[in-house]
Amino acid sequence: MELNPVVMILIAFVVGAGIFYFNYLAAKKRREQFAAFAGQNGWSYVPANNGLANQWAGTPFQTGDNRRATNVLSGAFNGHQMVAFDYSYQTHTRNSKGHRRTTTHKFGVVVLQLPGALPHLEVTHEGIFGGAVANAFGFRDLQFESDQFNRAFRVKADDERFGHAVVTPRMMELLLARGEIGWRMEGNSLVGWDQGAHNPAEVMNRLSLLQQVLEQVPPYVWRDYAGVDPRAPQPPQTY
Repeated sequence: MELNPVVMILIAFVVGAGIFYFNYLAAKKRREQFAAFAGQNGWSYVPANNGLANQWAGTPFQTGDNRRATNVLSGAFNGHQMVAFDYSYQTHTRNSKGHRRTTTHKFGVVVLQLPGALPHLEVTHEGIFGGAVANAFGFRDLQFESDQFNRAFRVKADDERFGHAVVTPRMMELLLARGEIGWRMEGNSLVGWDQGAHNPAEVMNRLSLLQQVLEQVPPYVWRDYAGVDPRAPQPPQTY
């Protein structure tokens, strides 16, 4: 039995309204969760700050359209200024019939402020999203004495000497133990990201990892490349 076209339209409308309402409730619950999380840690929370979507140049930014930064947390983390947020952008394709399909790509992003600006350095898992983008920008994939590390990670730097100065044996040991996200030094920011939405526990774990990365950077690197003493208090950056 064929359904009446009017009935089909009504069914489609009800289903669409149900999906919209479900997504609305999920987004509302997520906002409430992160607002409470911010309060527990003495951080600020805003539902959206799309200016952050264009503040950094590398992965996963500067691609697609309708770029958004939502559920934004900002404040101090163990002496470092930080910001964390949900990031998304959209890409579009067309099928053989010319119908347009939109895909939304989602990431969890955490950022720590660096004591000073450093050259570009990006570390990602071998074979995951990011390597192709880095190659497109001409950053070389550095090789290290540890074959295990070379198989697990891609290291891109615009200064090979700087890359080897930062990725020491102790840094490699740290990343092999818990290098679960991609990260990048970009100016005075240490940016970490992973695909998919993050939760409060993951935000804390990822901020902790970025802090450990900072602690592994040798003091002479800060002096030679940034001209700063990393132990000196740094003026907070407003995100």
